[in-house]
Amino acid sequence: MKTKFYLPRNIFSQILLSEIEDKSEIDFQFVPSALIVKNISNEKDSVGLIPTMDLITNKDLFVSSEIGISFDALLSNAYIHFKEEQETIDELFMKGDVTSNEVILSKILFKEFYDVEVKTTLLNKEVTDFKDNILVIGDENYEKELFLNGLSFAEEIIELINAPYVNFVLAAKSEETIKEFNSKYKSSFTKGHSDNFDNIFPDIPQTSLDFLSVNIQHLVFDFDEQDVEGIKQLLQMPYYHGMINEMIELKFV
Repeated sequence: MKTKFYLPRNIFSQILLSEIEDKSEIDFQFVPSALIVKNISNEKDSVGLIPTMDLITNKDLFVSSEIGISFDALLSNAYIHFKEEQETIDELFMKGDVTSNEVILSKILFKEFYDVEVKTTLLNKEVTDFKDNILVIGDENYEKELFLNGLSFAEEIIELINAPYVNFVLAAKSEETIKEFNSKYKSSFTKGHSDNFDNIFPDIPQTSLDFLSVNIQHLVFDFDEQDVEGIKQLLQMPYYHGMINEMIELKFV
């Protein structure tokens, strides 16, 4: 029986999937990031790459200590665009594939670095002028070259926790399903990345493809101790900031 594998709709999960040479035993599906945890919670033999902060409300899930999507420098799935000539910030709009990561961590980030309490607001309309403070999540950053004028969300989080920013963790309802996935596919991600993405993303501008190629070494799929520590650090932050009442005990596999 094939393993159902839910992935977020972004270029980084597409790169991850492209590095698995034999997909014959995987039934993969790309869905909005925020919906993946619901899918794997309802399907015992499925796995999914879920936003790390989703573990706060899904403590029963098993988490891979070996596979996920992590950033250790400039490369990011989200970029912050600041309004010009402002002395402080009180509201941050969000658009794109918004997840618990951006909602929770942006509040902590601005409190820690700027000592301000920001209100986060989902933005549904199309934005062309960026006159407000906006956090753009997902492929639009690369499709429209928005990353050129934005601040890397991953880089900010790395500075905050002094560890890699694990954007997505591989999780499942079944411990055995995670063990089997780790065993079968961990080796797919130990060979390094390609530095040419022209064929995978034919519609992305060359400037964005060049940026990906130059910075691709900062994208990590095969986790080590640093990435596991990054997960722990992220999930401690809401507790330290009074957002949750108890520390999260993770079920690593």
